[in-house]
Amino acid sequence: MDITKLNIALAHDSLTQLGGAERVLEALHEIFPQAPVFVLVQDKKLKDKYKKWDIRTSWLQIFYNFLPKLQYFLPLIPLATKSLNFEGYDLIISSSSSWVKNIAFPKKTIHVDYCHTPTRFLWIDKDYVSQEAPKLLRPVLPPILNLMKKWDYRGAQRVTNFIANSAEVKKRINDVYNRSSEVIYPFIETEFWKPTKPKGTYFLLAGRLQAHKKNKLFIELFNELGLPLHVVGTGRQEDYLKTIAKPNTQFLGRITDENLRDEYSGALGFLYPQIEDFGLMPLEAAACGTATLALNQGGSLETIVPGVTGEFFTSYDRQEIKKAVLAWNYKKYSLENLQQQAKKFTKEKFKNNIINFIESLVI
Repeated sequence: MDITKLNIALAHDSLTQLGGAERVLEALHEIFPQAPVFVLVQDKKLKDKYKKWDIRTSWLQIFYNFLPKLQYFLPLIPLATKSLNFEGYDLIISSSSSWVKNIAFPKKTIHVDYCHTPTRFLWIDKDYVSQEAPKLLRPVLPPILNLMKKWDYRGAQRVTNFIANSAEVKKRINDVYNRSSEVIYPFIETEFWKPTKPKGTYFLLAGRLQAHKKNKLFIELFNELGLPLHVVGTGRQEDYLKTIAKPNTQFLGRITDENLRDEYSGALGFLYPQIEDFGLMPLEAAACGTATLALNQGGSLETIVPGVTGEFFTSYDRQEIKKAVLAWNYKKYSLENLQQQAKKFTKEKFKNNIINFIESLVI
């Protein structure tokens, strides 16, 4: 069967921020530009970016327009997800790290879920909800989350086929949902990410400034070392981290990709303390000629080659990490090796793998 003749829909959890998951969605939309995109809600700040897309939101959008904080509507998410109407579609491709995998759809429809991770706040990071949920909801969260875990598990059983974004996520899908999956790695824009300036004197920490990202550890460590540290990104921990940081640390906030490319290029090393599902940023850094110091867990194990494109630390022990920072020598990592690793994860390769996978299901 010619997949171009299929009636295809795309689905995504929500369009409220821009990150790796949204880049995957954009690539899926490039493959299937006529497909409508179903989401629970869309933030008004992203209306212009996606103005040419056929975006269809749930009734939860009405409430979100008045209070654009999706975490406040956690108990309503299962009902809103169920309300998305997929009648008449032959194939649904969802991009999910939380709830949209749980959509209802006709029996003859194929639902492929590109899973960035099983729902983090239910299965992976138990502290995530206590850090992110509104205080008013926290006392009633345990029974709500228990119900949502059952709902999430049942929804995962309805998915026709899972695609995992890494071997780490493949293992999680098996452990949490007892489902098999095929790994198709996401991508970076290898034509864009490239060196733009000579090395400076600073290390770089970048991403969302939230507690589970473990940024506090490196800021406190660099307080002790007195070495220059640049911090890129915003998040709920931003104000707190600024209060504990010493003058050697500069907070740059949310910056453009062009400025981030400069930051990668000028850094002596990129610091990556969190456990990620896959983690695109070490690949972006590598493409810009910068090696990464990361925790040896999660998706980092699939993107960083120790001794070639970076190094690992084995725990959050401050002395171990301090030793690794002090021993860091950026000249050890050749630009050729760094870029060769990054070029294994191109958009073209991602799109071809997706098309081949879909064709294998419908032929």
